[in-house]
Amino acid sequence: MLTALKEETYKFCHEKIALLGLLVLLVTTLYSTLTKTINKSTLIFAFGAIEWIPVIIIAVGAAFFEMEYDNKTIVMLLYKNSSKLKIYLAKFLVVFCYSIALALGAILLTFLLSLLTVPGQYHWLAYYQGHTILTNLLLNLFGAVIYCFFIVGLSFMLIMLVKANTVVICIGLVLAYFGASFSTALMHTFPTAVGILKWNPLNMIFISQQLTRGSFALKSNLTNFQLIIATVVYGIIFGLLGYYLFKRRRV
Repeated sequence: MLTALKEETYKFCHEKIALLGLLVLLVTTLYSTLTKTINKSTLIFAFGAIEWIPVIIIAVGAAFFEMEYDNKTIVMLLYKNSSKLKIYLAKFLVVFCYSIALALGAILLTFLLSLLTVPGQYHWLAYYQGHTILTNLLLNLFGAVIYCFFIVGLSFMLIMLVKANTVVICIGLVLAYFGASFSTALMHTFPTAVGILKWNPLNMIFISQQLTRGSFALKSNLTNFQLIIATVVYGIIFGLLGYYLFKRRRV
């Protein structure tokens, strides 16, 4: 397993998608800096990074797996390593670790951009919505990373199912911009079934904001602990389904 992990890490670091993901994060945070009023809310959400990191991950995760088939390197990969499970897990861990790297990058960008745009205006240890600004920032990015575990499993499952990066990316964008609204509307439409509907996968998107905004629990109908556990469980379920499809996909 360690050998497979080293190989996938080396491969990922030498692919353009890793750099492109970082560039997208940089461009989107800069865009938010130039087009939005900088306030405490902007800072705790890392200039919109918590919304873009999952989108980047679903695109990167799908591309990282599909390029093996596009470049025909999957044949050599399977020849060198007879265990498909090790290959799959290694790729999963590499992409998930990349999401952590993006989150760390978002923290650094937030500090830098706040220093350049609102120097000294907001104190990181000042309280805002029950926590310090810094704690809010870290909690929101922690939620984004947990959601990325869900997203990696989803992207791997989708790329094995539809075999098209563009389709997977489109699904990721739809989830990012309409998933929460659709989930909320669904529960409002069928209030008697909220006990079941609150566990729908679209509801997991709330984790990127609910950890610092308790009012979001009224929309998700889940506690923070329930939301974290459900998000991880869905990530595992999607990951297992993706592995099942990977094992049966023709080379």
